[in-house]
Amino acid sequence: MNIDALERDLERVKAEGLALYEKTARLAGEENRLFTDEETAAIKAKKDEGLALQAKIARAKADSSMLAELERLTATARPAGAAAPGPRRAQSWGERFMAGEAGSFFRAGGHKASKWQSPSEDLPWPMGYGGVPNVRGATLTEDPASGGALIVPQYLPGILSPLPPAVLVSELFAQGTTNSNAISYMREKTFVNAAATVLEGGIKPESTLTFEAVTDAVRKIAHWLPVTEEMLEDEPAIRSYIDARLRMGVLMEEQDQLINGDGTAPNLSGILDRPGLTPDLPRNAAATPPQTNADVLLAQTMKVFANSLLMPDGYVLNPLNWATTLMTKTVNGEYFTGGPFSPIQSPMLWGLPVAVTPVIAAGLGLVGAFKTAAQIFRKGGVRVDASNSHVDFFIKNLVAIRAEERLALAVYRPSAFGTVSALV
Repeated sequence: MNIDALERDLERVKAEGLALYEKTARLAGEENRLFTDEETAAIKAKKDEGLALQAKIARAKADSSMLAELERLTATARPAGAAAPGPRRAQSWGERFMAGEAGSFFRAGGHKASKWQSPSEDLPWPMGYGGVPNVRGATLTEDPASGGALIVPQYLPGILSPLPPAVLVSELFAQGTTNSNAISYMREKTFVNAAATVLEGGIKPESTLTFEAVTDAVRKIAHWLPVTEEMLEDEPAIRSYIDARLRMGVLMEEQDQLINGDGTAPNLSGILDRPGLTPDLPRNAAATPPQTNADVLLAQTMKVFANSLLMPDGYVLNPLNWATTLMTKTVNGEYFTGGPFSPIQSPMLWGLPVAVTPVIAAGLGLVGAFKTAAQIFRKGGVRVDASNSHVDFFIKNLVAIRAEERLALAVYRPSAFGTVSALV
């Protein structure tokens, strides 16, 4: 995390701590009492969080100062008056591809042979993505260096890079890694709680808890795109191409498989394919007043909690249903959200993140305890290869660039997930 981000976090914690103290002091004054132990502990926790951030900032500044001193000692390698390099940032997939052996292969002219294949590059997911990878930070298409113009004669310059959703479905799940081609685990099947009061010496009731062994295969998601050899000689363009198209294609199919995969090879078994989900809860349009999307989602949240004893921590909604939810108004016609002249709020509902994606059917929503009841296991990162050994690509100066990943989805307690239907 960079210094600017840490300082922003510190300002946020300061504001939250001050607001908490003022609120607590006001309540204590109104009730003519001292702070309770719980209130004092809450204020102290905010103070300790702020002190920890201050210590991190100090260490980060010390590290930055040390780097500046090292660069000063080696200043002879930099032309006079040249600006010192700024803080290092995470490289995008395209930059990693061109910075590795594959990039060296292209720069050395290896792609000018009659038939060739570049060295493979195993591109790890950048940190932050659901605890292991991230696809939303300023590491890929959001970075200006990763959106260079496509400089190809007779082609329109530039590329429109589709951005990923604010919250990806895969970010809702717990994350893991594997070196195997399958994940085996125990899935909770039934739980009958017979706990009850008993008399002294009486027979204690017996509860029932059964499990079943489950194996989920590690599946592959892959696709390829053709590019011209001219693009390989222009590194900003090839970075943009990999980041904006190959990356997005893999991610969109991943979201679809996690929700809708039918389990038939080579598909994953997605959440909706799992037996034992909490029964669907349709929105009641005949209720008075009519039930809103938010109403039925909260009702299913509590139903899932009652069935699985795990509190849901996220939702998945189609963009059309999310738009209707954002447009909910009071009886006086006022928006509950900021309205059309305010920025669209972060996708949150009832305090939980919402993955807004077209991969889930319109009218259907998913409620689940994603972090505790399921987990994604990844085998390596995203692998990228390039070759001209495809059909007539050699005589056309075209190159096939391929991206692929391998992952499995384990669902430990299916009853911790449930759908809502008839959304508007």
